[in-house]
Amino acid sequence: MNMDVSDLCCVNSQCPDYGKRGAGNLICRKLFGKERWRFLRCRTCRAEFSERKGTALFGVKMPTTKALDVLEHIADGCGVRQTSRRTRVSQGAVLRMIERTGGHARRTHHELAQRLKVREVQLDEKWSFVGKKAGPVRSRRSRRSRRRRSG
Repeated sequence: MNMDVSDLCCVNSQCPDYGKRGAGNLICRKLFGKERWRFLRCRTCRAEFSERKGTALFGVKMPTTKALDVLEHIADGCGVRQTSRRTRVSQGAVLRMIERTGGHARRTHHELAQRLKVREVQLDEKWSFVGKKAGPVRSRRSRRSRRRRSG
């Protein structure tokens, strides 16, 4: 089975070729699952793993297209219920996807955003206006005490 795997890298942190894409150390051993994912072997450390290992979708059982639809709706600002209705996925599944991908994003950020040498920073502020349609809301007690004083 001769497949291009140059876009992938070894996910074994003990391997000398860990994280090196296109190093020529990976071979595709087989295709598996309904979506025909690649199962890889590293020639350097002999580790075997799925091409999804180390990604936010590793271990997700729903089809990739449906998982990406759920995440797109969440990224667009839709709520859990609305996303559930639109993608025909349970609310629990939506919440699990949010938790899984949020944790993955946090770990990825902590791994990549270290020892940065920043030369220039631009801080933008977002200004907005919130208008009121009615006057201030007062409690009943404050209204009663005002009536007694004025009467």
